Amino acid sequence: MRTSKAIGLYAVVVVLLGALLAPWLFWTLQALATYIPAVGPLARQPFHRIFDRALLIVAFAGLWPLLHYAGFRTWSDLGYVKARGWWRHVLVGFALGLGSLALVVAVTVALGTRSLHLDKSSGQMAGAILRYLLTGVVVALIEETFFRGALQGAFQRGMKVGVAVILASAIYSALHFVKPNRVNIPADQVTWNSGLTCLSDIASRSFGERDVLVGFVTLFLAGCILGLAYAWTKALYLSIGLHAGWVLANEFARWLGAGRIVEDILSWPVLAVLLVLVVWLCRNKLKPLCAPGPSGSGGVAPST
Repeated sequence: MRTSKAIGLYAVVVVLLGALLAPWLFWTLQALATYIPAVGPLARQPFHRIFDRALLIVAFAGLWPLLHYAGFRTWSDLGYVKARGWWRHVLVGFALGLGSLALVVAVTVALGTRSLHLDKSSGQMAGAILRYLLTGVVVALIEETFFRGALQGAFQRGMKVGVAVILASAIYSALHFVKPNRVNIPADQVTWNSGLTCLSDIASRSFGERDVLVGFVTLFLAGCILGLAYAWTKALYLSIGLHAGWVLANEFARWLGAGRIVEDILSWPVLAVLLVLVVWLCRNKLKPLCAPGPSGSGGVAPST
């Protein structure tokens, strides 16, 4: 319970302190640009981008004290356990992630609701695949470390695993659909409370569109899959593979003109089936990669 309260306090502090910091960071960059030309591109960024960066700065600054308070001491506690066969988890996850969203694309193309522009050379295709594969790996490492290893792992130390998975998945999905770029505050109108104004406008505008609601549910389901994979295997490797496969499939499909898969309601049944499949694999094929217990990579796996 103490850990849950600490996480709640951390979230409030990040949002409020980040909102209050944003105008000062904005003004500081503009002042520095006068003396340091290299700062110019940053100083010319719109306020909503500086607001977003201010939240990230505060979030990362407070993350390590939070993890230390929650009892995290090593990389193993975050889910990077040293165990044989970890790479199998990555490969299985990658295949499932890539295959599941590829199936969504194939079905929607067959139904005529989506189309692909395949007028690309083999070199362009290979370059795009490599580029989005690297993007997927980087995004998966960062987001799984934060949302599953740190956030869900901390939740699991203060509440039941199922509740931790649901809560972390809701936060994961919501943060992807907080859209600062929907808020426009001109540079000459930025005041000390512009961050708070930006925060309230984001909350009212970001979730008022149908595509946002569909995307929220899609990423919530994805978060549950990633969270259960982490809880059952007691490591991040399966989750990282899944996440990287999804990013590759989604970004490559967008490059081919198919649009954002995450905002397609037809992805829901595919993800629901994938959720069942991942649970079955974790219970029958993929063994936990560390010994059970509260000190091992996010707590005890769900009971059968």
